[in-house]
Order: sequence, then structure tokens, then C-alpha cells
Amino acid sequence: MIARGLLARLACVAGGCGGALRADPRRGLLCCRRCPALYPVLAGVPILVPSPAEYLAGYRDAVLASLAEAGAATGPTVALVDAFAAAAGPREPLAFGDDWTAHERAPRPPAATDDAAIAAWLAAAPDPAVPIAAAVPARARVVVECGCGGNLLAARLAAPRRQVIVTDLSLRAVLRTVAATDAHGVVGDAEALPLALGAVDAIVAANLIDLLAAPADFVAAAAAALTAGGALVLATPDPGLGADDPDALADLLADAGLAVERRARGLPWLRAHSPRHYQLYFSDLVVAISGRDRSRGRARDRGRGRDRGRGRSPGRARGRARRPSCAPRPCRAS
Repeated sequence: MIARGLLARLACVAGGCGGALRADPRRGLLCCRRCPALYPVLAGVPILVPSPAEYLAGYRDAVLASLAEAGAATGPTVALVDAFAAAAGPREPLAFGDDWTAHERAPRPPAATDDAAIAAWLAAAPDPAVPIAAAVPARARVVVECGCGGNLLAARLAAPRRQVIVTDLSLRAVLRTVAATDAHGVVGDAEALPLALGAVDAIVAANLIDLLAAPADFVAAAAAALTAGGALVLATPDPGLGADDPDALADLLADAGLAVERRARGLPWLRAHSPRHYQLYFSDLVVAISGRDRSRGRARDRGRGRDRGRGRSPGRARGRARRPSCAPRPCRAS
């Protein structure tokens, strides 16, 4: 169903429960050991959002299309999706905010310009995934990438004796990344990370935090999930997080008990859409290290960032997940 080593890193996200999870392979579910929450597992990927019923009701068509693309739209899987979606009732159909371009997996197309200097620079521009992956401590054995999209940074994060886990709100993004790498995949909300306390050695988020409505929730949850000495590696073109405050990101990290170990400005992030359309961002690369003191309170939210579709779940339900009709009984404790 899912790897046991992955299950040990995950936690219930219903109403801030944080309970450990166990698998029920017969019904295709993960079950919380502490509360009644149930989470479906689709094509080996658990849907660990605060309300999986609302998620599947809103994204039903996109989920089924993604499963079909992966060759995993089996009868039992479709029935499981429909049972959860029915428990939430009718919802407006939503589409995944998949944030990648057609050329992120392939060599960049030759730029449609007669300026030889510009064409040469674009052709030789560095891969931004290289310095981001290099910023992860070599000692890290469990590394989580949040908001994996389709950039395949996960392939750069791979290392001997290292477990890489990718998360995204888009099931399509997770399935795409898992199919192309050795990473394990989880559908999760960056503002409600489905990670157990002290379970991972490094968390990587490339150009994600500035898109979130509540970046403080993400930073606080990431800090809680890190082992002592673990690293949070961030790349963002907007360290002000939507506010006119260059210290906004640094303040969030400090409030969460994370010490900035390294900060580099001007990391080029080049995205090729077509020979006539390139985007160039300059991101800050920040590496923050977790200490042993986890007694600090949740960081305050320093303003709402821009949302481009990777950090939200429908309804943003924080209550207990509703049990669908296909699963009338909670999982038995083992």
C-alpha cells in the first residue's frame, strides 16, 4: 500500500490531532490511531489534507484525470474517490494549480532572438535545483520537498541511504514526480503539513512560501517536524512575503525557533515557456537550522501572500475528517 518507512514519518492533520497513522490495505485507507479521521490512498499516494472529503469533492475530475494519466484509475480506486466526495456533498469543480512549464523536464528551447549574447546566456543559465539541493546537509537521511510541482528537484535531492518524500496539493504533480524519481509521494497542504514531530532531517520548499496565505503556519509546522539540527531550505523571490518588510521571512524563522545559517541573494530561476517566452526570477536561498528548544509558540502570520494554487485545500477545513459511507467503521487499533 505505502512503504512502512514513509508511514512512520506522517501524522494526522484533522483538527491539529497529530496522531500516528496505520494502514488498512483492504479498504485503501490510512486511519488515525487517536481520532476517527480516515485518509484515502490513491495509487500509493495518501491524501493527507485536513478534509479529504472536501478535497476529493472539489478536485474529483482532476483527481480522476490524474489517476487515468498514471494508469491507476481502477474500479475500486474510483469508487473510493466517489465515496469520499459524496460524504462532502456537491462542490464547485476545481482544477489543480499545476505550476510547471512544458520545458522543465527537457532542454530549454533555443531562444527566438538574434542577440547572440542573450541567446548564449539563456542556453547556459544554471539549473536552480543544483544550489538548492546542495544546501541540504549531507547528513540528512529523510528529506521532504514541499510543493514539488513538476520541477523534479526531487531527483537532485536523492542520495545514498536517503529517503526523499515529496508533497503537493496537486495529485498530478505528486504522481508525475514519483513516476520520474525514487521519491515517495503525499498529497498535503503546505499550511497543514502531515508530518510527525521530529520525523525528518530536512524540509525543502522552492518558490513556495511566498504563495501561501499563512506562511507562519508552514514555518511553524516545518520547525516542529524537523529533528534537532535539521534544516529548512527555502528559495523565494519575495522574502518580504507580500509585505514591504525585508525581514519578514527572517522574523518568521526566528519566531519558530530556527536559526538562519546561510542566506544567498540573487539565485537565478529561469523558466522557459516557449522560444519567445522566458521568465527570470531572482530568489533568495535561505537555510535555517532547528535547535533543541521546541517550547516556542506558533509564529504570527505577517500578512497574506499570493496564492497560485499550490497551498490551499477546498474549504480549508480544520475539523475532523468526515468518514465516507464506504468506511462505516473506524480502523481497529493494533
